Amino acid sequence: MSVLEKFGVEIFTQHNIFERISVEKPFRPDNPAFIFVKTGTIKLRQHFRDLELMPNMFMVTDPQTVYEMVSVSDDFQSRMVSYKREFISALSLKFNRLIGYRYFRQQMNKGVPFQQDEMELVWKSVNFLKYILDSETEMMYKKEIVEHLFSVFCYQMAGIISKEDSNAMGQMSRQEEIVFIFLTDLAEHHHTERAVEFYAERQSITTRHLSSVVKSITGKSASQIIAAIVVNEAKVLLNSSKKPVSEISSMLGFSDQYSFSHFFKKHLEISPTQYRNQFDR
Repeated sequence: MSVLEKFGVEIFTQHNIFERISVEKPFRPDNPAFIFVKTGTIKLRQHFRDLELMPNMFMVTDPQTVYEMVSVSDDFQSRMVSYKREFISALSLKFNRLIGYRYFRQQMNKGVPFQQDEMELVWKSVNFLKYILDSETEMMYKKEIVEHLFSVFCYQMAGIISKEDSNAMGQMSRQEEIVFIFLTDLAEHHHTERAVEFYAERQSITTRHLSSVVKSITGKSASQIIAAIVVNEAKVLLNSSKKPVSEISSMLGFSDQYSFSHFFKKHLEISPTQYRNQFDR
């Protein structure tokens, strides 16, 4: 049983992170995670924009989002705190709504900056939690110790988030809410629905209004985001499985392999098979 399965949380360094992901190969995290950068830089592509994380910055990754590592510097030093949603929910922390709100906001923005002293404090907390998790010494109440240490980490993050954005406790604007619902619906329905009209109808607004709001918040049209998410989903399935292209076509809601291949080539200028062959060399 993995540490994550046993305790609900696991800490990765830049070394194990790169065992799991490689440059220009899309991936989807299995669980949400905080990523902290102490030194160096990393550039990630997520759906419709690139994010560059620099020293003393953090971001939150989402298991419903496909990411692609574009580049990383030689001096990159990082910690990734991966956790199961049911684990953090069971802790009954008082600020889950705050974390959820910032979680959405971070999908729209670049990484969130830290003060250097804040990073040092969080870095020490994360390293101590990692030390306890990795310890092979018999330890009474280890599960309870992990829960309390993770709670301390969460409260540290909540304090930093609140300080970084004094409006974090406020509600989303109506435009942000529309985009949030659109992205949530898209995560659930993109396998079968690719029409902007479908997502507009779910919010009882016009297609034109949805497209306008999405464009103003993200810089991309609703149709561009839908296409990007479907393409990224296809890329993950092509490079992480041996499923036939015809089966992937069906999984993504295309009527046949030809329609899927035409859609894929339109957006990437290569066929699904050519894309897959890049990773078989």
